[in-house]
Amino acid sequence: MQVKQENGSLDTSTENHMRELFEPIQLSPSLTLRNRIAMLAMTRTRAEVDGTPSDLMVEYYRQRASAGLIITESTLVSEVGRGFLYAPGMYTTEHALGWRRVVDAVHGEGGKIILQLNHVGRANNLQHRPRVLSPVGPSAVRIPRNSRKITINIGRMTPYDKPRALETEEVPLIVDEFRRAARLAVFAGFDGVQVHADSGYLIHQFLSTNANTRTDRYGGSPENRARFALEVLDAVSSVNGSEYVSIKLTPGFQVHEIEEDDIIEKYRYIVEELNRRMPLMFLHLYFDALETSEVYRDLRSRFRGKILAEGSLKPERYAQMMREGLLDFTGVARPFIANPDYIYRLANGLELSRADAETIYGLGAGGYTDYPNWNPADPASSVVGLDRPVPINALLKAEA
Repeated sequence: MQVKQENGSLDTSTENHMRELFEPIQLSPSLTLRNRIAMLAMTRTRAEVDGTPSDLMVEYYRQRASAGLIITESTLVSEVGRGFLYAPGMYTTEHALGWRRVVDAVHGEGGKIILQLNHVGRANNLQHRPRVLSPVGPSAVRIPRNSRKITINIGRMTPYDKPRALETEEVPLIVDEFRRAARLAVFAGFDGVQVHADSGYLIHQFLSTNANTRTDRYGGSPENRARFALEVLDAVSSVNGSEYVSIKLTPGFQVHEIEEDDIIEKYRYIVEELNRRMPLMFLHLYFDALETSEVYRDLRSRFRGKILAEGSLKPERYAQMMREGLLDFTGVARPFIANPDYIYRLANGLELSRADAETIYGLGAGGYTDYPNWNPADPASSVVGLDRPVPINALLKAEA
C-alpha cells in the first residue's frame, strides 16, 4: 500500500503486516472509507461558549481528514445535557451552521465525518453551564466521588450535583432531543451520526445497575434498562434511515462510577435488538482488554453487521484481528492530536509527535491546530515533544 504525501507524490510502501489497515471498507451504499482507521471522538473544548463550532474547529478537523472516518467529539443534544463550557452542541440552527463549515472542510479534503450525539445526564455540575439548570439522570443518585475526566471551568475537587430523576413521561422528551440533533446533522451534511451510549453518560446511566434504580418501564430488568438506548436509536434512525446511524457501547466500563452487574445478559439482548434493526452503519465497541475479552468475542459472534473495535492495541495487532475476522475496522484517538497526518506517518513508519497534556483541554490554537505535518526536508521539525526518536508503536495506545 502506498500513501500520497501532501504534494501528491508517493512514498514508501506500508509493510505487509499492516496492509489491512489501509484497505477501503464500505459501511453503507453511500459511505465507503478509504482506510480502516477512524479518528475517535475526543473532547477538546474549543467551541464557542454557546456550543457553536469555532473557526479553530473547522481547521482542526480539516487537518485530520485523512482518517478513514472522523467521529467528532461528543456533541450535546440539549443545554441540560452539557457537561462543561466550550463543548459543542447540536440543538440550534446556529450549531448546525457551524458544524456545516466543519463538514465542508473535511469533505473538501476527501474525508468522511460522522457526529457523535450525547447527553451527559448526572455527570454534570451547575458550574459547568452559563445558565443554572439542574442535572438529570435515570435516578436521583449522585456520582459518589470526584471522578471527572475534564476539569476546565471547574475544579477537580468540586463535587457533582445530585441529579433530578427524570419522570417516566419525560424520558421520551429526551429521546426527541436526540431525534432533533440527528435532523440538524443531516442539515449540516454529516455522513452519519453515532449514538453515544457509554462513558458513564446518560444512556450508559440507564444501562447501569447503580445509577438506575427505577421501577418503571425504564428500570429493573436488563431489557427495561436498555429501553432508553433503543428508543434513542430508533428515533435517530427515523430521521435518515438506520444506515445513517451507529452506536457506541462500552460493556463494563466503570468511568463516572458506573456499575453493571449483568453485562452478558444485557449486552446480548442489546445486540439481538441491534440485529433486528439492521442495516445499521456499524457497532462501535470499546474494551480495555479487547484482545483477550471473552465478552467481546461473544458479542462479535452475535452481531450481524460491521464492528469498529478498539482497546489500546498496537496497529499490527488490529491488522491481525482484521485478518482473523475479529473486527472490521478500528480507530485511535490521542495519536491524532499531535499528528494531523497520522495516517501518512503510520503508513510510512515515521516517528510520532507527542501531545502536550496541558493543552488537550483548553482554549486557543496552542496544542490544537499548531502541530505540524511530517516534513521530509526537515524531519526534526515534524516531531514535537520528544526528547529523542521514539518507535511508532510506543505511542499508539488509543483513548476513547
